[in-house]
Amino acid sequence: MIKVVAFNGSPRKEGNTYQAIKIVSEELQKEGIDVDIVQVGNKIIRGCLACGMCYKNKNEKCIIDDEVNEWIQK
Repeated sequence: MIKVVAFNGSPRKEGNTYQAIKIVSEELQKEGIDVDIVQVGNKIIRGCLACGMCYKNKNEKCIIDDEVNEWIQK
């Protein structure tokens, strides 16, 4: 089964960007593709520190403990 994760980077949860993502997701769902929309734009997240710990630990997790780790698993 194919799954698409769409990230909405707009701070407006249901603004224009979300509406565009929603239109695309509805078309994908008609084709049997599962779509998960993640709201990112209003979250406080840190950027990558390029520390390499995700590679070293080989666990697909950043050492910065925020929602990004959950999103990576999606």
